Amino acid sequence: MNTLHPETTLEEERLYEELHRVLEDIPQGEERQRVMQRMIRQLQATNGRNERLNGIKESWNNARPAKLWIWIATGALAPVVFFCIFIWASLWVE
Repeated sequence: MNTLHPETTLEEERLYEELHRVLEDIPQGEERQRVMQRMIRQLQATNGRNERLNGIKESWNNARPAKLWIWIATGALAPVVFFCIFIWASLWVE
């Protein structure tokens, strides 16, 4: 079952209103079809992005403090590890 999120519905509503306004100005024909296809792709991209972000938001909402500390430590140590690997590889190449 899909859960409606306020930010999702507002974004979709805004895009539908924009589509309606744009289509009122364009007469029937090929140009109208292209505009409709472009707006439909935008709506699909918005829906897909929101679905992906909802999964991330849920994982953050369900995270326990230990998991958060592991994420923070991993994020803090990753640049150090990558820099050390870079230095080691550049010394090895010389």
